[in-house]
Amino acid sequence: MLEQYSAISLLGCKISGLPEVLNCPKMESFILYNEDPSLKIPDCLFEGTKTLQLMDMTRVQLPTLPSSLQFLEKLQTLCLYYCVLGDIALIGELKMLKVLSVMGSNIVRLPREIGKLTRLQLLDLTDNPTLEIIPPNVLSCLTQLEDLYMENSFLQWGVEGLDSPRNNASLAELKYLPYLSTLYLHITDPMILPKDFFSKKLERFNILIGEGWEWSRKRETSTILKLKISASIQSEEGIQLLLKRTEDLHLDGLEGVKSVSYELDGQGFPSLKHLHIQNSLEIRYIVDSTMLSPIVAFPFLVSLSLDNLNKLEKICNGQPVAESFSKLRILKVKSCPMLKNLFSLHMQRGLLQLEEISIIDCKIMEVIVAEESGSEADEDEAIKLTQLRTLTLEYLPQFTSVSSKSNEIASDTRLRTPMTLFNKKIEFPYLEDLKLSSIEVEKIWQDQPGELSCWFLRLTSLIVQGCRNLKYLFTTSMVESLAQLKRLELCDCVSMEEIIIKNGLGEEENVRGVMLPKLQFLKLEGLPNLTRFCTGHLIQCCFLQELWIENCPTLKTFISNSLSTDAVANNQFEETNSTLFDEKNGLLFTGGEDRNITAWDVNSGKVAY
Repeated sequence: MLEQYSAISLLGCKISGLPEVLNCPKMESFILYNEDPSLKIPDCLFEGTKTLQLMDMTRVQLPTLPSSLQFLEKLQTLCLYYCVLGDIALIGELKMLKVLSVMGSNIVRLPREIGKLTRLQLLDLTDNPTLEIIPPNVLSCLTQLEDLYMENSFLQWGVEGLDSPRNNASLAELKYLPYLSTLYLHITDPMILPKDFFSKKLERFNILIGEGWEWSRKRETSTILKLKISASIQSEEGIQLLLKRTEDLHLDGLEGVKSVSYELDGQGFPSLKHLHIQNSLEIRYIVDSTMLSPIVAFPFLVSLSLDNLNKLEKICNGQPVAESFSKLRILKVKSCPMLKNLFSLHMQRGLLQLEEISIIDCKIMEVIVAEESGSEADEDEAIKLTQLRTLTLEYLPQFTSVSSKSNEIASDTRLRTPMTLFNKKIEFPYLEDLKLSSIEVEKIWQDQPGELSCWFLRLTSLIVQGCRNLKYLFTTSMVESLAQLKRLELCDCVSMEEIIIKNGLGEEENVRGVMLPKLQFLKLEGLPNLTRFCTGHLIQCCFLQELWIENCPTLKTFISNSLSTDAVANNQFEETNSTLFDEKNGLLFTGGEDRNITAWDVNSGKVAY
């Protein structure tokens, strides 16, 4: 019955066994995705499939390859994914083979016989960290090879020119592959790089040079380069060639570089889309526009990540050329202790496409955007970050506001009027996620936010942690603009007394209702001075699904009528059965003084401890 089939595909089939011989004289494709580790491949299985051109087997036990493979004279593609393989020397007899993959099969040795595959165009050794031996002159025999994948694989490259005979292939062998256009490999020792190793013919590459790098499965570009090398190797012609063609660049421990853009690429990296720089003791600027002939820098850069740059003073020194950073969408800065701000107003063109800003652990960071002295920018003109969706500010002990003139940044901690985190200089009309952790501001929003409130109409997640100077989070007028808020977390804010206060602290009228119509998750943790959520008769959270209250020892009532404040102060309430929630909310929990409730699931009515 199988004689007429040209293809067999067994995907996830639970079969008890395979026939001794597949009698399929017309079959061109055989695919087996195995889920049974006990499945055996008969030695003569492929004797009747001499027209087979593609074989793809996954998770198959093959300690010895079936001898019938040698009859597959027309086989062009052989893929053995995540198989258990022993000796694979028999593959060398498949003279018509063009594609060979042993991805994830943990081979230890690439046999010398692989060098016989002179028609091979693609060799995939991905995910074979156990591969330790590739005999010399095997790779150089694969003269038709176009694609070589060695991701998370072979590292033991031999060094050409040593007196002792080599046990392993050398990088120089790859220079004898005239059609090689795709190369994925890791070179842990930069000193063994041959001269003129990298060719202009490389169209796609993922190359790691230096120790400590890890492979990333997330690939948004076809050219990726990760460098951890000395100053002498940075200037090599081959490295410079790769730098100019790389779209995703990672740099670790740069030596002798103070300004990245012009010192590493005199053309300003016109093709670069992603840049990650880490662990440098010398970099002062990413771009230095004070040079005699400044040029457009990073015109197509989409993401910029700066981590542990101890001397970094500015991202851009001076006024950048127009179109610099004009496509930037993601900016992440971490552990840059000399950085006071991200941008000056000179760079506002480079801010307009930003979708995500993250600033973490920068000891003297004061603002995101600083208006420097002598700036010709219109003082009344706001910067509108219409694309920004995510803002994260963490561990910034000197941070005062998202924007301020440099000469207005408060340095006197005795000033009576605290600066608010958000002001009218920068607008965030589409912000969705806001996380604040360990910053020293006393107010996030102005008490009377006015037009500021409309900038947070799309906020869906607000997380505030370790902000020890905050006594309250919102005023009632600010809450009105948070109709889209779904997640609210407040943790370890030791001065927090109330989450929502009335606009005027001297007003006597009650707040009749506070609405958070889409709130689904509310967490209050580590708030030792919190006495209530808000003052008023009613808070409406119609879609609340999960509520966490933990380590809030002074929280006696969730909602308090302001007229009963004196009564509460005089302990005129039932201590053993005080009500934490108003029944009108659909949330009701009663108990004594012990408020160590960790979770309340509104839908199930269950309390988790």
